[in-house]
Amino acid sequence: MVYTVLMIKPVQKPAIPTPRGSLRLQLVTELREQIAGNTLPPGTALPSVRALARERGISAFTAAEVYNVLTAAGLIEARRGSGYFVAGAGARLPALPLPSATGDALWERRLEAKAQPILVDAGGGWLPHAWQYSEGIRAGLRSLARHSLPMEGYGSPLGYEGLRVHFQHQLASRGLALNPEQVLLTQGASQALDLVVRCCLKAGDRVAVEDPGYPPTLELLRNRGVRLVTIPRLTEGPDVDTLAKALKRAPIRAFFTNSTLQNPTGTTTELPVARRLLDLAEQHDMLLVEDDIFCELAPTHTLSLATLDQCRRVIYISSVSKTISPALRVGYLAAPTHLAPQLARLKALSALASSELSERLVLDILTQPHYRRHLEALRKRLGATQTRVQQTLLARGVELAFRPSSGMFLWGRLKSQQAVSKVWRSAVAAGVLLAPGELFRPEGRATPYWRFNVAHCDGDALSRFLEQLT
Repeated sequence: MVYTVLMIKPVQKPAIPTPRGSLRLQLVTELREQIAGNTLPPGTALPSVRALARERGISAFTAAEVYNVLTAAGLIEARRGSGYFVAGAGARLPALPLPSATGDALWERRLEAKAQPILVDAGGGWLPHAWQYSEGIRAGLRSLARHSLPMEGYGSPLGYEGLRVHFQHQLASRGLALNPEQVLLTQGASQALDLVVRCCLKAGDRVAVEDPGYPPTLELLRNRGVRLVTIPRLTEGPDVDTLAKALKRAPIRAFFTNSTLQNPTGTTTELPVARRLLDLAEQHDMLLVEDDIFCELAPTHTLSLATLDQCRRVIYISSVSKTISPALRVGYLAAPTHLAPQLARLKALSALASSELSERLVLDILTQPHYRRHLEALRKRLGATQTRVQQTLLARGVELAFRPSSGMFLWGRLKSQQAVSKVWRSAVAAGVLLAPGELFRPEGRATPYWRFNVAHCDGDALSRFLEQLT
């Protein structure tokens, strides 16, 4: 049988980006529609992975994942030695299990790898269960059970007042003076980021982000249809010279930054850089969104942008997911006086209120006498693990871009010359789940770097895999 090769032409991009999700999701959706509409009839030979990547300006890893998703859905088939082809005439068009709204690209990778037994989640974004404050959670649940619990109504959209006041006092102890109404409890830092994006930004706004940065934030911004301005992340923090040049070219509505123990580099913004950021924000009427979710893991407290600015141009975001457990989904934001009511109204519209039961539990845990001891032990454990894991990775040929002394993450380049997609699948086959660096890049561009979570990398499984890499 003779097959016709049909080149897949990219669709002309609109002047203003539309909120259609990740590059991978966009291309999967487009090809699925072409197959459904018979623009790509059964038997059509598709471009090779490298050819598709070259035509679309994406990485070979992303192109390979597009074909993997379509193959798993039964829409195309891989033929050894021949390439990829649209499935035969007898194939049906099944529903494609893809998120219709903002998704976490790392979460999607986990879905793809779940058929394999994973021994080490080397690129994960949370602490192992044994590191979390499980005993504190159990004690908090026992304490709540002894009291009458709120069982009627939805509670305040601002969140449980006792916990809001606790966070207000905590921030005051770090030099940030706020009114209670400026503090809004959220369902984790993720909801806080979502509220800020929807409240403060519109399609077409220029928004600065760090490169590399936090994937869910990047996805939220893409779906909002903003124009991303990439700011390299350096040892001392974001590259303020690049930001200053970008501001001279055109206004930037907001800059999203992860200030302490940044995800994925592990770096912390130094005081001179923080002051320059605030100067630029003042000069150019720019909003700063400070994601400070890792601040409690730092050996010593650093001055946050919000403290230096007193929340005039800074929205401050944090949560308890890294210090207690990610399962609790309790976070908060502190906003300028004029923005706080707008954010609270938006939260009420989308979720009515957050969980007062969870918020009461968190307050009980945070006020337990042993909580500070847990934090101190966690910081010391992370510091010691950082040292060991850095030594292990360096001994296995991993090139580290930064050398943080604490925190969860490292940003490293593997010694292998193989394609990223091949390395990732080899790792999964070996029981190791890695986080490809392109997921952390604003434009999704290929990079030889990967994120490592040191709390999951202090063992033999990752070392064995790295040793056999070629």
